[in-house]
Amino acid sequence: MKKKVFIITGEPSGDLLAYKVFQNINFEYIEACGILGEKLQNLNIKKIFDNSEITFFGVKDVLLNIFYIKKKINQTVDFIEEFNPDIVFSVDCPDFVFRVIEKIKINKKINPKFFHYVAPTIWAWRESRAHKIKKLIDKVYLLFDFEKKIFDRYKINNVFVGHPFFENFNYKSDILKNDKLISLCPGSRLSELNKFLPLFEKLINNLGSQFNFHIGITNKHYEYVKNFFKNNTNNITINFDNDLKNEYYQKSIITVAKSGTITLDLCKSQSALITIYKFGFINYLLLKPFIKAKFANIINIMANRLIIPELLQNDCTEKKILNKINFYLNDKSARNKMINDYNQILNRISNKNTSKKIALDLVENLK
Repeated sequence: MKKKVFIITGEPSGDLLAYKVFQNINFEYIEACGILGEKLQNLNIKKIFDNSEITFFGVKDVLLNIFYIKKKINQTVDFIEEFNPDIVFSVDCPDFVFRVIEKIKINKKINPKFFHYVAPTIWAWRESRAHKIKKLIDKVYLLFDFEKKIFDRYKINNVFVGHPFFENFNYKSDILKNDKLISLCPGSRLSELNKFLPLFEKLINNLGSQFNFHIGITNKHYEYVKNFFKNNTNNITINFDNDLKNEYYQKSIITVAKSGTITLDLCKSQSALITIYKFGFINYLLLKPFIKAKFANIINIMANRLIIPELLQNDCTEKKILNKINFYLNDKSARNKMINDYNQILNRISNKNTSKKIALDLVENLK
């Protein structure tokens, strides 16, 4: 009889991380299904519903959809109990995942192991969640080395595996940059597009026709973004293909990106970048008391100093972003220093054979 794994992913980044793991698993002996995105579906894993259906961001967004989210939690619990997996493998989206696990443990109909990939950021905010994690999760796979000390402190079973984005990564110092190309990354959620596309349009109009602009997005929102810029006559390329996006990122003289996983992709492309983010007013007021981290960008958090510039909340304005862009456009040594500094930090999480390591651990725990 085949062993069973139920997969829960949130957002495209979680889907990609799980895809990298399950590429290393032989499905002749293992049956898998779950809440998936596009990448995992390419492995012919059965989908109960798309992970976009459980992606919400910010307290306000969650509150407005609370009854819908509860319905999805109940649907997920019912399906997992019927499927009766040996392991529930979850990636990110801890608020949804932990509520699912809580209900399964309360119901006591099945008794799978719960393995979680991408540790909840208890080092950044809501450290009290550590006690819940210890009760709910059998093992946490950590992307970043500094997390281990924190999870060990709470006696949470964990293993540092490194970051899969940098599994076979060789730093290239000779990438030829196009000094007339600027990349812009507005995010993968519709709420982020609505927030940052108008800001990016102002930047594009201000910088003018002397530059070419590349906007990296997901396939899902290509038509939406294309329609947004339909009346803009500046030289804009809108792109959702991952390989092409990476080519543009590598060639860009500088990139402006919303804070998140994308910033690691940009570091992989050896791009100088500026991190931006802005919560809605209500979300910011609700979240601010719980935030502990001094920085938003994970590179800065790992370094415990500002390597990549951050323009957040009231600093996330057209004028301040333009000033920062112009500073780096005019100072090659500053761009090179940023890249050299973040490469030193990335060495700590690179080339750890992350996805295969997790796949082997899952298989071992299915025996």
